[in-house]
Amino acid sequence: MSAEGAGGGRLRPLLALLAAAVCAAAVVLLARTAVGTASGQRLDQLTLSGAQAHDGPLSQYAELAVETVSMPVIGALLAATVLLVLLRRRTALLLPLSVLILGANLTTQLIKHVLVDREALGPGIEITPNSFPSGHTTLAATAMVALVLASGRARVVLAPLGALWTAAAGIGTLVVGWHRPSDVVGGLLVVAGWTFLVLAVQGVAARRRLVRAARRPDHGRRRRGGGPGVGAASSPPAEIATAAVLALAGAAGLAIGALGIANLPRPLDLEDAAAQLDAFAATAAVIAGCAAAWMSLVLLLRPPISHRGRPGDRVP
Repeated sequence: MSAEGAGGGRLRPLLALLAAAVCAAAVVLLARTAVGTASGQRLDQLTLSGAQAHDGPLSQYAELAVETVSMPVIGALLAATVLLVLLRRRTALLLPLSVLILGANLTTQLIKHVLVDREALGPGIEITPNSFPSGHTTLAATAMVALVLASGRARVVLAPLGALWTAAAGIGTLVVGWHRPSDVVGGLLVVAGWTFLVLAVQGVAARRRLVRAARRPDHGRRRRGGGPGVGAASSPPAEIATAAVLALAGAAGLAIGALGIANLPRPLDLEDAAAQLDAFAATAAVIAGCAAAWMSLVLLLRPPISHRGRPGDRVP
């Protein structure tokens, strides 16, 4: 195995584990600020009012998207995931994908019903029927990322579509008044944390398989200019390009959203219609940026396929 393969095999799991830790810390910080402080609740309320008052294409498409987060649609996505895993003979993926889906959704329900209690901390704060984090967003995101990870080369198409659908569904929960912005971002962070944790474990296991294969001199095929064994694992160029585009979109969305929130007039006037719409537009950009950045990192941090060796030794 080349130095590039060895270095990449060590670096990806470490980065994925670091990303998972960052997501976990962000969930805690978001819960304490957006849910646990009066100023955070006021920003949430301002944005929620703007989402419900907005009647442009963004809110219309987002409302349509959230309506698709139903058991038939989620069931179809999960069935397609299992089918792809079986067709690609990557049955080893079933366990980590199941852990990702169950872990993220159970974590969201645990936080929502046990760990976080939303109470109005000031006048003008309306309590939504659902709390932090968003179960709809978690369900949509886990089903979509599982499909992306199981899809092989099709992930370069499914990853952007998945990020778009997940973001639209999350924004849609604001439009219909089910959730607040912090709930949606919290749901995305929970799923992202579990995604990166699973990718870190997969990366460690993949590196061990590659090292074992490289130590067997009679394993693999000889290539001109190279010795026997397993070659360096690398992500396809199309996948790297897709990840780069998603990363740029994510950075742009987060920057635009953060700037928009920072420029809201202070103190926040919950009855200011213009401020409500500005807050909604800025928060929608943040949600879209989070979804794009998350999916970009999924493509970059997933264990890539090793192009030599037996199919059983290849990384999905």
